[in-house]
Amino acid sequence: MLGADLLIECIAVAENSPHASHEDVENIAQSILMMNNDFICRLSHVDKKNTRAYIRKLKDDLSVCANQIIDQIYHL
Repeated sequence: MLGADLLIECIAVAENSPHASHEDVENIAQSILMMNNDFICRLSHVDKKNTRAYIRKLKDDLSVCANQIIDQIYHL
């Protein structure tokens, strides 16, 4: 549950950071939820002809997206 873990981390950092604005936290939370929904949809429609490449691309995309969100949380 990467999305849940990222959301919890975002809330924890926001609670402990005096510089975090409510709007920034909301934007990051929305990004996390959109990422979660996107990857669930993509997993639900796997290309049967090239499953291995599809999953590899999905994994790489998830890693990039998660790292971007982690950077946003870090800079709150």
